[in-house]
Amino acid sequence: MMRLVSIQKFYPILVALILVATLRLSAQQYTEYEVKAGYIYNFARFVTWPATAFTDPKSPIVIGIYGNPRSGEIIRLTIRNNTVDGRTFVIKYYNQPSQIQQCHILFVSDIPRTQVIDLLKEVRGKPILTVGDNITGFCHLGGMVNFTPQFSAKRFEINHEAAIKSDLIISSKLLTLARIVSSNEVEF
Repeated sequence: MMRLVSIQKFYPILVALILVATLRLSAQQYTEYEVKAGYIYNFARFVTWPATAFTDPKSPIVIGIYGNPRSGEIIRLTIRNNTVDGRTFVIKYYNQPSQIQQCHILFVSDIPRTQVIDLLKEVRGKPILTVGDNITGFCHLGGMVNFTPQFSAKRFEINHEAAIKSDLIISSKLLTLARIVSSNEVEF
């Protein structure tokens, strides 16, 4: 009887160790950009665009890639069979801010700060969810979502005021997961 009690006593610890080992194994199966693609997909689920952002109810959600084109291919492959509210996803690549016309989510990575400033100035006020790839000061400059370093307490930060100014509604469910950055926008 004593032996049974000691096993029962350690059972929760054993279960916890098995769960941690399983989570570590499954976490190692995904690359950084595959994980970010999953977040971007969920951003699309928890952001509401104005009706004028789409030409019709079946128009795709356009994800623009500005900067590292490799990230766009990984995002495309990761979310290719998913939809949000019946909308598929389309990936477009941009290398000049003036090219960005019809885009719903703009993923920005690996560009110098001066380009970030020019880019955000070009899309300011448009219903485009701007997402930075761990870009220093991205949300303070007017970007809406920015991935943070890998081991941060919060995986991303949000400038909710910038989203509101662009007629985007970010769900409170998404806001509770983020570090909220106040809008100390720098005037350009």
